[in-house]
Amino acid sequence: MDHPEDECRVPGKQDDEENVARLEEFKKSMEAKMTLRQSNLNPERPDTGFLRTLDSSIKRNTAVIKKLKQINEEQKEGMMEELRHVNLSKFVSEAVTAICDAKLRTSDIQAAVQICSLLHQRYKEFSPSLVQGLLKIFSSGKSGDELDVDKSSKAMKKRSTLKLLLELYFVGVIEEAGVFVTIIKDLTSSDHLKDRDATSTNLSLLASFARQARVFLGLSLSGQEFQEEMHSELILF
Repeated sequence: MDHPEDECRVPGKQDDEENVARLEEFKKSMEAKMTLRQSNLNPERPDTGFLRTLDSSIKRNTAVIKKLKQINEEQKEGMMEELRHVNLSKFVSEAVTAICDAKLRTSDIQAAVQICSLLHQRYKEFSPSLVQGLLKIFSSGKSGDELDVDKSSKAMKKRSTLKLLLELYFVGVIEEAGVFVTIIKDLTSSDHLKDRDATSTNLSLLASFARQARVFLGLSLSGQEFQEEMHSELILF
């Protein structure tokens, strides 16, 4: 004889098992981030002697920099392997520009974090230059050319850049929290109030920042919020 009540118990059991599995994955991802953070906070950068043994040719470095404009999770390992075998000492600014121009999807953020961490651990001037480049994306200044850019694309670019900056802060590539104060000032600038779409976009970005940076802001999480944040982290990691 069938017992309908038994069938009702199965979904609940499956949900519990899925939550346990997610929690384990979340713990592993956090452990990996903490390990990466320690490496970024205490980088053992190679000396000039070692860098001279790597490929410094313009042709090879230009090819690698070009790939940085197309960072994605699928090609991350190959890209990092190439970066380990070239000397970008004279091309750091070009590498930064390429990363700032990259059109990152949400699923590509962690790949970008790994690549930025590698460059941070190798070139001292990389991180300060990267921060300045990424901050320009939030600048309130507008030129005639920028006005023609699709507003939706600009909003998506700001959102992915904000997420990247937060992740870089969490893993120690960025150490100064003042970066986010600068962004908040840019997003709340009175210059944006004249544009309803810009105001709406910036309010959405501020809300997204508050949600993503709750730990950074010292805000506590409810049980449901923790589950949602955990699920979000698993998608991104």
